[in-house]
Amino acid sequence: MVLITALFSPAAQARAHLKISTTLTAFEGFNNWTAGRSFENIKSFQNSNASRPVVDLVLQLQALKAGGLDFDFELVPSLTYELAKKELIQGRVDLTAETLWDDEIAENAARLLKSDPVIRNGEFVKGIYVLSTNDKLLKLTSIDEVHGAIATVVASWALDVKTVESMQVKAVVQTVTPEQAFKAILKNQADFILYEFSAQADLHVESGGVRLVPVPGYKVGIIGSRSWAISKSSPVAGAVFGALVAGTKILRESGTIERAYTESGFFNVKVAAWKKYSE
Repeated sequence: MVLITALFSPAAQARAHLKISTTLTAFEGFNNWTAGRSFENIKSFQNSNASRPVVDLVLQLQALKAGGLDFDFELVPSLTYELAKKELIQGRVDLTAETLWDDEIAENAARLLKSDPVIRNGEFVKGIYVLSTNDKLLKLTSIDEVHGAIATVVASWALDVKTVESMQVKAVVQTVTPEQAFKAILKNQADFILYEFSAQADLHVESGGVRLVPVPGYKVGIIGSRSWAISKSSPVAGAVFGALVAGTKILRESGTIERAYTESGFFNVKVAAWKKYSE
């Protein structure tokens, strides 16, 4: 029995070649961050390329390694999160770089395996991001004051769409990519976007050359947890799943997951006392 278990453990498998779908933005960020270094050597997550999707990918690779999988990988870039997810659901890749919402995985349970939650329920919060010249929203004294504002959101971010609609805004402008959403704000076609906090001193974020800052004092909770998803059609699905389960536990217990999201600014201590709106 011990021999049989050993033969099918991740460490006993031949080297796995993993295809990992990713958004083009995360693809570029990861390549910039790891130029001249391996993901294994990343200890500090205080980096200008450490957006939450890129941190997701680095942690996933570190979890696979910690879980005993012998692997190499290639990233398969897609324009959007939705397209990257579609690659996984249709079995053309083994994994997505970015964590997925657990309800998205559940909707495709016949095709996907799920790791333990990486971002747990209640941990995913966003800022109300605007141009630095938007004096009206920057002086917000109540979340109700967004009712007359126009929000923009990436259409495939289903929970963000649901959240901004629950805020009873004047209108919602949906776009295909974050870059398009930021440009809609620059062109005064929208006033704000819900976006993940950064590690910058002023918490600013940039996309497509557009710089936005958060409305101080307010944050918005996105309900749900996020996990890594594995294609059941992958020839190494079992080995990958086993390694992710084991590796995620190791990274959780060592504090690496919380530290990574904190250092990158996604879990941001600067906004800990800000008022939180939840749909």
